[in-house]
Amino acid sequence: MEPTIRVAIADDHEIVLNGIKGIILGFGGFSIDFVASNGKELFNKLSAAETLPDVVVMDISMPVWDGYETIDAIKKKWPEMKVLVLTMHKHEFAIIKMFRGGANGYLLKNSPPSELQRALRSINDTGLYFSEVASSSFYHRLHHSNIMPSLSDKEIKLLKYCYTDLTYHDIGEKMGITERSVAGFRTSLFEKLGVNSRAGLVVCAIQMGFVPIE
Repeated sequence: MEPTIRVAIADDHEIVLNGIKGIILGFGGFSIDFVASNGKELFNKLSAAETLPDVVVMDISMPVWDGYETIDAIKKKWPEMKVLVLTMHKHEFAIIKMFRGGANGYLLKNSPPSELQRALRSINDTGLYFSEVASSSFYHRLHHSNIMPSLSDKEIKLLKYCYTDLTYHDIGEKMGITERSVAGFRTSLFEKLGVNSRAGLVVCAIQMGFVPIE
């Protein structure tokens, strides 16, 4: 029998908070250590806990401390803490900013409960989950074979720059190439890695060890 995965949740909407709690408990094999209504309350409860949860589930838009402030504080005190961001924010730069802050997974609130279950188990077992990459050929290769795509030096450099908050135009200037060339290398990376967004490239960069989870 697999050990129970212990979860803490932070969301400022009580109905949503209770809904997430009920869904997770309904999976079986999970327990809820505690819930919090904002990032500061979550941090304080983690600080007072005798045993830390296996995975923290939290939103980005929260009062007192938002998700960005909260993950920064959590990762500074507990670098190994696993965090799943569960939010309605789907802008790529929100996703990239949370991964740069140390998030282990990112999931939209309109995802089916089955995907939440997969995300929690994946983060607990492997340390990373992103819905787009989870179903891609890249994710399958990463976890089921030793065959990795061959990337050129410029593709690797672009992959690293995708992890920053630079625009594609700015990245082109840094690389000394045109924005059109950047688009060409990006398309090549999409095809080789099996993703279709910059956020997906960021997760691939983390998975392949080109950038650390800070």
